[in-house]
Amino acid sequence: MMRSAPVRIVLAATLATVTLSACGQSDGGGADSATEPTSSAPTSEESAPEPGDSASATGGEGATSTGGGAVLVAGETATTTTTRIISVSNADGEVSPRPVPLEDRAALDDFVSGFGADLGPQVRDAVRGIDVPAGQTLMGAVVAVGCDEPTGIELAQTFDGYEVTGIVPKVGVQCMVAMTSVALFLVETP
Repeated sequence: MMRSAPVRIVLAATLATVTLSACGQSDGGGADSATEPTSSAPTSEESAPEPGDSASATGGEGATSTGGGAVLVAGETATTTTTRIISVSNADGEVSPRPVPLEDRAALDDFVSGFGADLGPQVRDAVRGIDVPAGQTLMGAVVAVGCDEPTGIELAQTFDGYEVTGIVPKVGVQCMVAMTSVALFLVETP
């Protein structure tokens, strides 16, 4: 019995080494390979979202996806919403699934207070550029902190309100400084 203990340790170490060495390797098949995300080049002049247009809730930095918004039953997922995503490196902030209504200046001040010097002003400028139609509320949420920029959001109605998740492509970019991504979007006012 004493002799089998060292053999078990060597066997376990060998198994762990073989298992770990296979991590990150691909046989060249499409299942593990990432594709380059498509994005439009940022422009100096961005248009504000227009209500009533229909599109999915995806797009790159500065991209807008628009829709009339719909009242969702708890557990349903929104298929369209007006979305603007702003991403800035080294901007602080924590991801939260609960969006914040940005109904007035005090709410906006509170929302951007934890952001760095670059992200706060960009969010303020974006909010000023969004026309909020009657019957809708502008919401904001930090949807990602990391190396990969979200291409859109998933929005769901729960019993506690809205829940938002950033759609982050599986690109696997390595970075020295993480980006903080804020989503601004319109929802129907309850």
